[in-house]
Amino acid sequence: METVSWKNILDEIALETSLVTYSSFFKNTKLSLREPGGWVVECPNDGVRFILEKKYKTLIVEKLKKHGGSSFKSVSVVSKGAGKENGEIGPLFPQKEKEGEGRIERSGLNPLFSFDNYAVSVSNQIAHAASITVANGPGLVYNPLFIWGGVGVGKTHLLHSIGRKIVENTTKKVLYCSAEGFTNLLVESIKNKSTSLFRQKMRNLDALLIDDIQFVSQRDFIQEELFHTFNALTTKKRQVVFTSDKPPRSIKNIERRLISRFLSGLVIDVQRPDFELKTAILLIKARLKKIDIDIETAKVVCSTLDDLREIEGFLLKVMALKNSGIDVGSNQIERLLSQSGVQQNKTTSSKDILREVGKELGISLKEIRSETRKKDIVFARHVCMYFLKTQTPLTYEEIAHLLGRKDHTTVLHGVQKIMNGLSQNDLVRTKIDKIRLFF
Repeated sequence: METVSWKNILDEIALETSLVTYSSFFKNTKLSLREPGGWVVECPNDGVRFILEKKYKTLIVEKLKKHGGSSFKSVSVVSKGAGKENGEIGPLFPQKEKEGEGRIERSGLNPLFSFDNYAVSVSNQIAHAASITVANGPGLVYNPLFIWGGVGVGKTHLLHSIGRKIVENTTKKVLYCSAEGFTNLLVESIKNKSTSLFRQKMRNLDALLIDDIQFVSQRDFIQEELFHTFNALTTKKRQVVFTSDKPPRSIKNIERRLISRFLSGLVIDVQRPDFELKTAILLIKARLKKIDIDIETAKVVCSTLDDLREIEGFLLKVMALKNSGIDVGSNQIERLLSQSGVQQNKTTSSKDILREVGKELGISLKEIRSETRKKDIVFARHVCMYFLKTQTPLTYEEIAHLLGRKDHTTVLHGVQKIMNGLSQNDLVRTKIDKIRLFF
């Protein structure tokens, strides 16, 4: 037992979790022996301890049993210094985690996305059918699968749904990440001199799902690694799926050999949703948010609002009112919609967004455009990026220039941080909903 190496265990965990998960919850932990067969995982704070207790029972116990052998008895988790301050160390993970949920999270997938809540119509039925085929037989047909289309047409939803179905139906290893996430993983591995670990992780996957692949353009070393990862996976008949905002040949500054690989499988586009599909999507999203909207009201909303992101924003306004204790019925929704309709011809300007975000969060524009990494200022900066992208026609590059950033990927990262927060963090969601009411 004394020969168990926590470093070796962490290396294995790094291969089976996302970079964010590993860095946030495992990287700064320590393992010590409390009694023969009884291990203690020491965490830097109570927040990490809580997450490890609630989310990663199966993974930690599995690794300790593997490395500890038959002498393994138990494992406890404590925050730093807790074992010295009191004699009681509670049991690790008293509540049983559902294995499928743990695997979905470790694969980087959003549990809110599935084929069950994906609305299908003429504009996306081919992409939907191809995605289900891939999910039911990963690596067998349509490899790679390349899905492209404009903003807010459901590409990311399909990508997560493919991954989720594979995870739920098989024991295959799946990883979802954005192009930026893939880049960050590689850069981190180079910095830590662990590129062999990165390659081992990527090339031993059964399914690799990469979102917004267009953002690997102009990054030669990323394209090089992606090319070899692609070849390694497809040679072993492992599934690869990409999404992009444009078809392969229209992606600028990307190697011809990568374009060739993208075109070697099925390339399918997702069109803007028609009226019926928009209405169906609205009803699905309203039900998920527990907002009561009848079909006639939904039709009125979709005939007034054109873009799916705009519809999503409208639902968030309704949620904000509901969370404020206001009874939201059909009449209230139609009044809110009429207010939105009056403002529809008025484009929200970048100045309006920067002013309102700064006012609500108490951060000046000078601080937002500065290089400081203070937590509250970084959050305000990310909120500005999110609203500039969702409320204006500005590109990522234009937003980066406006906020004094050097690289458009910084903006992409900021927007994704807020979008993740909207689904996972009540405080972030409350602040965003409140600011959104001004636009």
